[in-house]
This record gives sequence, C-alpha cells and structure tokens, in this order.
Amino acid sequence: MGVFTFIIILVVISTVGKIMSDRLPRRDPRGELPQGARAELDRIRDTVDNLGGRLARLEEERDFYKELLDSPRGRDAISPPNLGEDASDPAGPT
Repeated sequence: MGVFTFIIILVVISTVGKIMSDRLPRRDPRGELPQGARAELDRIRDTVDNLGGRLARLEEERDFYKELLDSPRGRDAISPPNLGEDASDPAGPT
C-alpha cells in the first residue's frame, strides 16, 4: 500500500464520518429529550408499571393456589372432571 492509497483511505474515512455525524440527530447538551419523546417515555413508564402490578397479582394468585394444593385437604377436595357425564355437551354421551 503506497502513501497515495493511504491518503485516499483517510480522506474517504474522514468524509464518511463527517456525513454520518451530520445526518445523525443531535442531542441537546443539557440532556433534555427531543420534543414528543417525553410523552412517549411517560407512556412506556406507565405500561411498565401496569405490567409490574399485573405480575405481582399473578404471583400472589400462584402462591395462593400453590398453598391450597399443598394443604392436606386441598388435593382431596379437587377431583378431575368426569368426562363421560359432561353436562355442557348438548349431544350427550354417545
């Protein structure tokens, strides 16, 4: 690689870097969000909070049913449905 090729490569890399930096959106040096981004960030935060609440309720239900099944009378009280005499089947047993 000659000196001329090296200079050409440096010029190309410098030009590509300048073009990329011009096309990328500029950030505010104070760290503020662009217009409209604050509302979107608030919606995302609300969604995450909502999902966190749902997850907590699901974990509570899971623990409740787990304790219910682990209790001595819990497994005896739960019986599988009788598939032969299903009342929801309008045709009846065949």
